[in-house]
Amino acid sequence: MKIEPLEKKSLSDDVVAKIKSMIVSGELKEGDRIPNERDLCEQFGVSRASVREGLKILSLQGLLNRTNAGTVITTNFSSILEETLALKILLNDCSYEDVTEARMFLEKTMVGLAASRIEKNDLNIMAEQLKLMIQAEAEDNNDDYVLADVAFHQQIAKASHSRVLASLYNSIITLVFRTQKSVGYDKPVMKESIKFHGKILEALKQSNAVLAEREMELHLMDVQERLNHLVKKEMIKTGV
Repeated sequence: MKIEPLEKKSLSDDVVAKIKSMIVSGELKEGDRIPNERDLCEQFGVSRASVREGLKILSLQGLLNRTNAGTVITTNFSSILEETLALKILLNDCSYEDVTEARMFLEKTMVGLAASRIEKNDLNIMAEQLKLMIQAEAEDNNDDYVLADVAFHQQIAKASHSRVLASLYNSIITLVFRTQKSVGYDKPVMKESIKFHGKILEALKQSNAVLAEREMELHLMDVQERLNHLVKKEMIKTGV
């Protein structure tokens, strides 16, 4: 058995790991200014060269923006993970059916959790998004409808208070809605979707997890069936 030598870890790697940990924990947030190099040296107990190298690595990874005025957190670490997972899904050539199957599992689970964890502000935001969907349907505005639809579902993810599930969901939802937007919603799809969103919202107001999960499942099955029909129509029209 061949044993590979252990990789020697540098102090700059420790600086990178520590700052990433602070971002993940929420101690550092997007837009926050981090301490200057001298203060970081004292806090981490490392040399200025190690701090400078660590900050350089984080800047290259897109987590920091270093300017003469100071260094600030430029993005949320969760978004980096979500974008990476989304890219992996694309590179693996996953089908639309694969993505929607994952969406069904995630959304049913999250809406069930949200039923017992949702707060009044979440319900208000969802109600507002539902109003925007109704307005977009009346104006036959597909783009605005999709935006409000996305926001409604993302609020459920937030209301579940499950950071891992929400990150997994956010990594695929852009792919899902990009497909839906490219196909285009017709009036019947919009109207039926609005009814389902209203039922989901009502179930959450009642803190009824079983009902919320059932309405979400029926909604996603209906959307999938209608979108498949629209995709086939588009293929026939274009002669594909």
